[in-house]
Amino acid sequence: MQHQSDRRRFIKFAGASAATLALGGLWTSRAMAADKISVDDPTAKALHYTDDASHVDQAANPNYAAGHHCGNCALYQASAEKDGHAPCAAFGGKLVAKSGWCAAWASKPA
Repeated sequence: MQHQSDRRRFIKFAGASAATLALGGLWTSRAMAADKISVDDPTAKALHYTDDASHVDQAANPNYAAGHHCGNCALYQASAEKDGHAPCAAFGGKLVAKSGWCAAWASKPA
């Protein structure tokens, strides 16, 4: 009898733990995505992020080409876009401007 009781307690605990982890992860990803990246953020500075791709200094950023912006980058999560901003994988899910650009820009697969 004790064995069945221990197993039931374990199953309840495991289920509750899994639910807590799932909800915690969902909350964390939403909280992270709610933050817009600042151009003063250390990662943004390292990747030469700007909110407006038309202001990119092409001489200082040889990877930049006219027409590149966050909105046409493979790392920009357009399906979650709101008010011209969406999460970016290069910045840990923080929001970037659709019109922005950074050195992590990657072409979308064809």
